[in-house]
Amino acid sequence: MKTQLIFFLFLVQSLSAEIRLDDLDYFRSLANSDNKSIISSGTDFCNDFFDRNNLSVNYQKYQNFFLCKFSKKRNRFYIYMLAVEKKESEKLKEFCKKKINEWPIIFDHLDKKVFSTKQEYLGGFYVDNLFNETILNFSKNYESDQRLINNEVDKYILENRELFTNNNIQNNQIIEKELSKISKIYKKIINEDVSNLDKIIKYQLDKIVRYKIFVNDTKNFISYSCNWEPRKGLEPYIKREKFSEFEDV
Repeated sequence: MKTQLIFFLFLVQSLSAEIRLDDLDYFRSLANSDNKSIISSGTDFCNDFFDRNNLSVNYQKYQNFFLCKFSKKRNRFYIYMLAVEKKESEKLKEFCKKKINEWPIIFDHLDKKVFSTKQEYLGGFYVDNLFNETILNFSKNYESDQRLINNEVDKYILENRELFTNNNIQNNQIIEKELSKISKIYKKIINEDVSNLDKIIKYQLDKIVRYKIFVNDTKNFISYSCNWEPRKGLEPYIKREKFSEFEDV
């Protein structure tokens, strides 16, 4: 089954065929039922990235932050901010452009002139870099990278201590297996290798990521959303839309 999956991915890449992320999840589950869902991993990582406790921003200035959501029905991955109040009389597009400008990490993805191969908050989709439920990033500094590897293996042992017994040979085999996994990830990242799976995921993300800011116009008692597509520029597409209408998409 694993061989069939590899052949399928190769065929998809060669023919530039259409394949959704949920299709990838399905075929990966056929190869190995323990495979982490690409969609779940990507969504969880994105939300963790923007969480108040994990993103280093001045929250006295940023009173709202972004959330992440995959819509299977629409085949879209939304990165959205909700319930921003617009009290001023300025035009809605200008108001939204000011809001998105406060987040340069997102603004860069909208800029036609800036080409970034990957956005950090989308790193969770690249499951080839996943070890023990964590997306790894290495610095190419050997000492710090080795500390990261040792820390991740120690964390694995702690979180999976029920697997370890008085049989030291078996214990060492488990540790060696995990070291082998993390070493493959390390070599891939350091050598800047791009797997076939990475290429398919990036191609799909380029198509399905959308940014939204929900705006409550308190002066006119109307709710809107400002919408952007990556690398299409700063000018938003405006919709009359309430967050409650978006919740079930």
